[in-house]
Amino acid sequence: MPNILDVFNQDAFGVVALTAAVNDITAAYGVLGQLGIFIDEGIPTRAVAVDFDPITNALLPQSNWGGPGVANKTALGKTKSFAIPHFPVNDAVLASDLQSRRRPGSDAVQDAQYALAKKMIEIRTKLDQILEWMRLGVLKGSITDGAGTVILNPYTDFGVAQDSTSFVLATATTDVSGKIAIVKRNIQKNLRGEIATGYVALCSDGFYDAFVSHANVKSAFQYYIVNGQTLAGDYRDGFLFGNVLWINYTGSVADPAGTLQPMIDANSAYVIPRGTSLFKTFFAPADYMETVNTLGQPFYAKQDRMKFDKGVEVECQSNPLPICLKPLVVQKVTVA
Repeated sequence: MPNILDVFNQDAFGVVALTAAVNDITAAYGVLGQLGIFIDEGIPTRAVAVDFDPITNALLPQSNWGGPGVANKTALGKTKSFAIPHFPVNDAVLASDLQSRRRPGSDAVQDAQYALAKKMIEIRTKLDQILEWMRLGVLKGSITDGAGTVILNPYTDFGVAQDSTSFVLATATTDVSGKIAIVKRNIQKNLRGEIATGYVALCSDGFYDAFVSHANVKSAFQYYIVNGQTLAGDYRDGFLFGNVLWINYTGSVADPAGTLQPMIDANSAYVIPRGTSLFKTFFAPADYMETVNTLGQPFYAKQDRMKFDKGVEVECQSNPLPICLKPLVVQKVTVA
């Protein structure tokens, strides 16, 4: 009688097939992942070099005909090399997980393929969450892992400071449209050759509530939900005002101490351009012999038989580093 775990010797359970399977699972990145702001790029190394290029557009003075030209003055750029973080997650499918077990929601006997697929989905969800958290860190200016360790701080590393604009939403007479114009001009100034197709703001609960209830926004919000919309709708997923899509990014995650940390810091929002090539997520290859010096993929999966055929060990991993190549295009706005 064949061993039930012989299934794991099939090609479908090799690193290539398992990696393809885990990458094919429907992504659950969260808001930033769904918006497609970040462009995924595989690299063959475990570090990436990022250039901060201070190109200037100073006006040139004229010169005399036949005389010498003006000496070009090139500002010194900065290049930083960042290590790609490594996120492996381990689990196992044991013979005892399969023996005399019924597949949930079915009369069929539990099988190895189903058990492994369930493990991979669970792990992929965790890897998706840390990726979304790191991408949010790009906006906040500090990319951290689940333990709170700082992986990258673009403002400190490149010696610049993030712009922050107070919308003074507690004052009824505040010109909110004027505040938005300031923020967009700051973004346009720092795009330096990049073209934005639009703008989106990710808002904390407190900021979004204060924003849509402000006197100078409230009437526009009411027209927005009446004009071809339903009054019973929920427009936290996107309200267009000042040519910026304002999205309420609610929710929180637990830090190592068990304290809930909001996805967007309280009473704040982050305005970013859309349609640029400035937001990247670099993926390094997995530390497997099969993937040495290959272009990194977002997720990898592999299994290995346990001693005495007690089961199989399963590992999924992701090695991402999200970054904004021109961090000054990210604008923070606050309630007060």
